[in-house]
Amino acid sequence: MKAHALSIFLVLAITGCNNLNDLRPTDPYPEIPEATVKTVKDKFPKGEELVFKPVLEDKIWEVKLKSDADRYTSLVDYGKMWETFKVSPNGIPSALAESLAKTAFKDGTLSAHSTAYFATTISNKLIYNYKGENYSFEWTGLTSNSNSSATFDRSLYRVTTYEIGDLPAAARDTIQSRPGMTFVSGSIWVGLDETKRYYVVANQKNVDRTDRISMIFDANGKLQWSGTDYFKTGAPDSSWQLETVPAEIEQYVAGVPELAGSQYESKRIHNVRGRLSYYFVLRVDSVSWCELYFDQNFSMLHKKYSVRLN
Repeated sequence: MKAHALSIFLVLAITGCNNLNDLRPTDPYPEIPEATVKTVKDKFPKGEELVFKPVLEDKIWEVKLKSDADRYTSLVDYGKMWETFKVSPNGIPSALAESLAKTAFKDGTLSAHSTAYFATTISNKLIYNYKGENYSFEWTGLTSNSNSSATFDRSLYRVTTYEIGDLPAAARDTIQSRPGMTFVSGSIWVGLDETKRYYVVANQKNVDRTDRISMIFDANGKLQWSGTDYFKTGAPDSSWQLETVPAEIEQYVAGVPELAGSQYESKRIHNVRGRLSYYFVLRVDSVSWCELYFDQNFSMLHKKYSVRLN
C-alpha cells in the first residue's frame, strides 16, 4: 500500500504499556507481522514496552514504545515508520496558550503535548478539550514575529492512500460503477473514537470537461457527501453559492455557542448526480473560522476549526 500520512495526530498519552510478548493479540485481531515488529526495532534498537494497535486492518498499526527515558508514538506498516512523535514532558508552550487566548476558541484546555521526531510535516500536536469535547490539535511554528495557524477537529489520524483497494467494497463499487469516473486518492480519517470515514478524490470525465469530485464515505462505504469544483448552475455535476441557508442548517449553527455572531464566508451547495451536499465556512472573528459539511438530509458530517496565531 502506498500510504503516506497527511496529518497524523499522535498525541494521546502513552499508558498501559506491556512487554512485546504480551502484544501478540488473539481474536479479533491477527498476529502482528514479524516484518512490522522488525521495522520498529530497526528504527528504535533500544525500544521496549511496545504496544501495537491496528489503524488499517492488516496494513497499518499505531505503535507506542519506550526508548531510553523517552516515549514515542508512530505509524508503522510492513517496512517503514513515519509521522513519529515524542511525548513531551515539558507541558504546553506558553506562547501557544497566549496566542490561542486571543481567538474565539480560547476557553479550551490543552493537554498531551508531543513534538515531531522524524518524517512529519507538522511540528506539534496535542489534544484540545473544548466545550466538553476532545479535538486533535496541530499547529505550525510559532514565533513572536510571524503569523502561524492551528486547526482542530475530531480526526486522530488522516492516512492518504493511492490504491482504491484500500476503500470499503461499497465505496469502490460506487466509484467504479460510474461511467467516466476514475479514482485519484483517498484519505482515511480515523476519529478519536476510532470510527473511520473515507475522504476520496476522483476525476469525472464529461463530454467537454473533466470535473474533480470529492466524496465522503462512512466506515461501511456508504456515500454521505459529494462535491465538485465545477461552478455552473444547472450542470449535471455542479456547485454554486447559496443565497439562502436552509433552515435546518441555520438551526444547527444557532445551537453552537462558539458560532454566535459568526458570518458566512462561503455557502456552497453541491449537486453531484442528483445528490445534494452542503459546505460552509463561517468567520467567527478576524482570526477564527469554522468549516461545516452537511449531507442531503442536513446532518452535520464534519466540523473543523481554524485559527490564526500571532
